Amino acid sequence: MHFSKPLAIDLIKLAAPLAFVNVCTIGMFAVAMMVAGSFSVQELAALGFTLTLIVTTVVFFFTLLSAIIPITANLKGAGNLSSELPSLLRSALVIASVLSIIAVIALTSLEALLPLITTSEEISPLVKEFLSIAIWGVPLDLLACAIIFISNGAGRTFWPAAVSAGAFIAMVLVTWLIALGNAGFVAMGSAGIAYSFLLAMLTKFVFSILLLLQEDFRSLTFTEFTGSLDVPYLRRIFNIGFPIGLNEGSIQLFGAVLIIFIASMGAEQLAVHNVAWNVFYLSHVFSFGFMTATSILVGQALGAGDLVGLKSVRRTSHYVVLMTSFPMLLALYFFRNEIAVAYSIDGDTKTLWLQICFCILFLKVLDDIALAGQGFLLGLERTRVVFSGRFIGLWVVAMPTGYALSVYHSLSGYWIGWIMGTALTLIWFAQAGSIYVKHQKPKLVGKE
Repeated sequence: MHFSKPLAIDLIKLAAPLAFVNVCTIGMFAVAMMVAGSFSVQELAALGFTLTLIVTTVVFFFTLLSAIIPITANLKGAGNLSSELPSLLRSALVIASVLSIIAVIALTSLEALLPLITTSEEISPLVKEFLSIAIWGVPLDLLACAIIFISNGAGRTFWPAAVSAGAFIAMVLVTWLIALGNAGFVAMGSAGIAYSFLLAMLTKFVFSILLLLQEDFRSLTFTEFTGSLDVPYLRRIFNIGFPIGLNEGSIQLFGAVLIIFIASMGAEQLAVHNVAWNVFYLSHVFSFGFMTATSILVGQALGAGDLVGLKSVRRTSHYVVLMTSFPMLLALYFFRNEIAVAYSIDGDTKTLWLQICFCILFLKVLDDIALAGQGFLLGLERTRVVFSGRFIGLWVVAMPTGYALSVYHSLSGYWIGWIMGTALTLIWFAQAGSIYVKHQKPKLVGKE
């Protein structure tokens, strides 16, 4: 089974709203940073520091919860979603509640430890103020995601994107009203930005409840949902989600350690690396969407026992990801000078940026293909294989190789090491997918 145009269309239909969700999330951070920067450099630094602390602390919880997506897709493919929805939703909300409690405790502890984390008298009070307010948006976001992930797994990605759009609009509106002080409101500064995040998460939670009105949820009744306390999917979500959470945590830690090493090389190298890191992840807005879309279609095919279709999804997703990556690669190549201007990069720093820009191009091609393979494995619920492939690629290959090459190639050495590590991860995912298909070959032949 080769490239399938209908499957490609389904992938795009699923991935486009998921990519839009990423855009809304990035948009929230961008608006917050721009507004904070308009107040003062100190408030900009404090907000950036706080967001880094929050994201690093809670990313594990959200990625663990995302295990709901392939589980839901599997149930829908098997035709069991309607009957299992009450149990799945109960399990999802219980896990989201437990994770919310842990997240609040972790962030509250972090707030108490701020004097040890930062010694800057200028930003510490601002960080504490923002953190004390924004903490309470995390439980709302986790509970909302429990419902959103079920909707995504069922292939209903449009309305979750609308929910994210509503949260983004609410954040912008509240920021305009109370952070900047418009329409008769008193300007609250950084506290206003924090409250805008909190109210955006409240909006997201309220709107997410409306997702239960979709067709796939109409069989769900209040009696069925509350008539039992059984949470049979609790263990399955943890078993699948824990490696995903470790995987994301490993990536975040890799980025943090990389910054520590590069910071010792000088301010210019660190500045270029930060820009390159930012550009690299911004270029993945669509790629992450296609990864999740692939996992949804694979989960549905697996649940239906359609192994030929599963193989077709694997092949088609790789083609589609490459086709959608090509315009982004061209943009990065032809507008590399304009990107330098946008980030105020010039002189010798610009020469360094142009070198790293070519590294970004190679890395993006490899990582996009790897993300397609990762989506395939996530749909199969083989999350331990995903964690192993990423961990070995980053920590066994990329970090030590990058450190060794940095002696001769400066900043480029770390990025070359990252390219080599990603190449290994790609091979790891491709091999794992091929082994799975090979083991199912008799069934594939029988269905064909």
